[in-house]
Amino acid sequence: LDLRQNFAFTLYGGLYQGVFLEHMFNRVFPIWFGRGSKHQQIVSKVLFILLIFTPLLTLPCAYITKAIVFRYSLREALLQYWDDAINHALLKKYWTLWGPVNYFAFAVVPEHLRITFMAVVSFFWMIILSSIANRVKDTD
Repeated sequence: LDLRQNFAFTLYGGLYQGVFLEHMFNRVFPIWFGRGSKHQQIVSKVLFILLIFTPLLTLPCAYITKAIVFRYSLREALLQYWDDAINHALLKKYWTLWGPVNYFAFAVVPEHLRITFMAVVSFFWMIILSSIANRVKDTD
């Protein structure tokens, strides 16, 4: 049990996934994409999340949070993210899980329960992300 690793993912989960995504998904996205649940609106939201929001903000924030907790450089965090994205299929794994989850969340889950729903799914995603991020430790 790695307490610092757990703390990093708890910090990321609470601040970024809880507070920030609540604001983005339930306040900003309705302005950018509309409040409706039409297929085209949902696809626009999901594609934005998968192709822009996640690779440029969501995943780098996870690696930066871990770097802060473990006290290594921002450069090292971003290099690790790049390596995981390019060489260890991080984005493919993200898209495989979160594409359908996001579509379902915007199509079916009521707005006031969206972040709670995503937090439950995120628990399992964090296990996957942790196993990817710690793969180097296991091979040493």
